[in-house]
Amino acid sequence: MPPLLSSRFSVRFSLYRFLLLHYCRRCRTRVERWRLQFPLRHANLSEGLRAACGAAAMLLLGEWLGNPLFSWAAIGAFLTSLADSAGSNRARLASMGGFALASTLGGMIAASAAGWRVEAGLLTIMACAGVAGFSRIYGAAAGLVLMLAAGVSAIMADAPVVLWPLAQSHVLIYFAGCLWALLLGLTVWRIHPFAPARQAVARAYGTLAELAALAADPDAADPAYAVHAADLAAHTRRHARFDLAAAHRTLDAVAVERTESRRLYENLLVRLARAEALLDGITVLADLQLTHYQPLRARLRSARVLGAIARQLQAMQREMQRGEAIAADEDARIMLRLRQLVARLPSGTGRLLQQLDTPLARGPDDPARLKQAARAGHQARHGMSALLHRLRALGRKAALHVRAGSAEWHHAWRCAAAAGATYLIVHLLELPFGYWATMATMLVMQPSIADSWSRSMERAVGSVVGGALAVAVCLVVHSPLGLALLVFPLTVLTMALRPVSYGLYATFLTPVFVLVADVGGDPAHELANAALRAGNNVIGALVAVLASYLFWPRRHEADPQGQLRTMAGLNLAYLTAALAVYDTAADKARLSSLHAHRRAACVANVEAGLLLQRLARERGWPERDHGRGRTAVALSRRLAAAASHLWAHPQPIEPSLPAWLLALAQALQAQDGAALHALTRQRPAPVELAQAAAVETACLLVAALEATSATGLAASSGPMPGN
Repeated sequence: MPPLLSSRFSVRFSLYRFLLLHYCRRCRTRVERWRLQFPLRHANLSEGLRAACGAAAMLLLGEWLGNPLFSWAAIGAFLTSLADSAGSNRARLASMGGFALASTLGGMIAASAAGWRVEAGLLTIMACAGVAGFSRIYGAAAGLVLMLAAGVSAIMADAPVVLWPLAQSHVLIYFAGCLWALLLGLTVWRIHPFAPARQAVARAYGTLAELAALAADPDAADPAYAVHAADLAAHTRRHARFDLAAAHRTLDAVAVERTESRRLYENLLVRLARAEALLDGITVLADLQLTHYQPLRARLRSARVLGAIARQLQAMQREMQRGEAIAADEDARIMLRLRQLVARLPSGTGRLLQQLDTPLARGPDDPARLKQAARAGHQARHGMSALLHRLRALGRKAALHVRAGSAEWHHAWRCAAAAGATYLIVHLLELPFGYWATMATMLVMQPSIADSWSRSMERAVGSVVGGALAVAVCLVVHSPLGLALLVFPLTVLTMALRPVSYGLYATFLTPVFVLVADVGGDPAHELANAALRAGNNVIGALVAVLASYLFWPRRHEADPQGQLRTMAGLNLAYLTAALAVYDTAADKARLSSLHAHRRAACVANVEAGLLLQRLARERGWPERDHGRGRTAVALSRRLAAAASHLWAHPQPIEPSLPAWLLALAQALQAQDGAALHALTRQRPAPVELAQAAAVETACLLVAALEATSATGLAASSGPMPGN
């Protein structure tokens, strides 16, 4: 009997162990899935603390002065912190200061129109929402700023405008809160979200410069030292690849809300892509220099060239470390300087480089012409001329989207119709605090149905949960000072979790607004006010979902690789058409064709960027592919800019350039990897700055697209489950 009992016990133990391990695996899978849905590494505690200090300081100042209208200042400080686009001080001033002015003026206009007639207020709110929805063509930062300003206009529309006395003017108190947040963000509490990415790319260029300087060392001619130098070069190449991979991870780790249409971020992506291409060329030059088979004269010349390349790369590293602006034309001049240096290499070294797919490949270049082209600059615009030029460029971009009937143009009409419908509903039903519903509708609306649906659900659930949290807080805390102090941790969580999940952001946003409004309100109505605001948020989210399905519905195709290839083809076609301006007469038909090419390329660039932003929010694409996709979009925008410059400033064309671009576009459309590889190795070598930049950008674009396609094919050809 004892052996039988022992066997039964062992069977039961094995069964329990199997069930326990299975349950642990399921728990681990769920935790990993939760970590993917809520990437806490994107949480920004510094932004949360800054916004909380700005809002809480205004509430405490209002308590000290005994003025409940300072809750408007707290709302202004919080929303101004939310509108911060990061980047340089100029970009931060434009976003935060632009929001302060736009929201204050928009609120005054909406309140004046609504005070005159309800119909006028309706048209004003619709106009504000439409302009805010259409502003997405200028990037996510501009869209967020103007959409928040439109929401503030909806809030202020039901309050009459009072400008004097100052203590009773909610408009001026709100504007003062915005200025307080702006001062806090530009002086004592400056946040640099791109600093780690900038330092990572700078380290990669520093390692490349170290490799070039190592090969240029005059002691490498000593056979005893050459063995040691070759070993050092191998270690430096390994460090360079590690630094490039670390830079990729750092750039991919930047939250998607911070990356869309950021010129600094896009330029960092381009420089990182160029660094990978430069590594192969510098590696070949270093290997040749560290051998004993070159003649002494050739070795000395190669050493001088490598030393100059190292100094150029070190200068680029210092500029990025100091945070100086990265301009596309300066990048093009740097590459011309590098080509000018490579053109002075011995002939055998130049022929070997020609066989590599690297921007240092030597063409039939004249070093003197390259040096002159690299030094030639353009007359920069300043003052009012620069402002008018910028405004004309913005107007032309808007006109392109209007003529093309892009997704953003339809989104603008959809936002206007949805905001107008919500405004009518809350006024016909006479809902208290109905402006929260209008603001929720504006913030939830997205260009595609899938985005609006997911964001509406997150907003609705977050509003209900946040409203319940606000009710629970109001049941426990009745003192205005206690409510003002509780705003601090809730604001920290709201801003810190915004890059992590929109649902978590909406959950903590509702109690923040409820408590800020109730600081200066009647304590007897706290519970009812919290429930009303949560309910209005749910109404606004539901209207946004219905509007997405009823008003010009648009469903985005989930084929990022195909859309990226289409984008690249349209930009190459635009570049080819722009180059043809120099050789042909600018008749009406050709100008119309050029406008059509430019319109198609511009719209494709914007829509590809928005698709990648959506995929990043949904975690529907691998992070590595997403980073390469963002690099492709940045390169396409730079290619379109070069095409526009060549259209506006016709110049003699490199004879082989149009045929090469046509062959490149055909190979890209056919997805012929071998032909693309051969074409990038046989790239033309123009001397003109814009044409040289266009050739290099096209090669980097093809490399980014081929890397993305290769990753997708490897993933699709992997082993299937169960095999």
